[in-house]
Amino acid sequence: MLVAILFLLKTEEQKVKSRPPNIIYEVVLTWDGESEDDLDLYVQAASGHVVSFNNREGGQGSLISLDHDALGKRTNNSLEEGVQGKIVAFNEERVSFRGVTEGENIVTVHVYSKRDKQSTKGTIKLIKIKPFKEVIVKEKEFTATGEQKTAFRFTTDGNGNIIDINELPANLLNPLEGFEE
Repeated sequence: MLVAILFLLKTEEQKVKSRPPNIIYEVVLTWDGESEDDLDLYVQAASGHVVSFNNREGGQGSLISLDHDALGKRTNNSLEEGVQGKIVAFNEERVSFRGVTEGENIVTVHVYSKRDKQSTKGTIKLIKIKPFKEVIVKEKEFTATGEQKTAFRFTTDGNGNIIDINELPANLLNPLEGFEE
């Protein structure tokens, strides 16, 4: 039993050490903090690794990770009964690139749960960390549970520089199914 625990701890330690410490790019999705909708980022790196709420680390060898998963106002911003504090209206999902592979990266947004009656506007940004620059800023409207929209695709060269940006449709949720946008 002790050997198994030590093995798991060592594996986790090695995994952390194998990831580059600096974040190169971040993809950030924000929407109205008063919204009860649950929007999810799906990001596929050029390496083929995909991160989302149900695969936060992207698998072995992944250089991307989902660092924050928002669930909408109903579950994001709650305080236990009898606890004093201020609720901040804030919905954000964040994916970090700790390394970049040459090729195309794809960013989509999926509506996991649509509770608001009106449409929900999501703002999706690609941010270069050093030097800081908002490379891409897109807004998308969402109206129904299950809806998925491509925010953008960006292609990087071998040095991690962005050499192309487009909005061709992609389906990261169910890649074998047809996709309409």
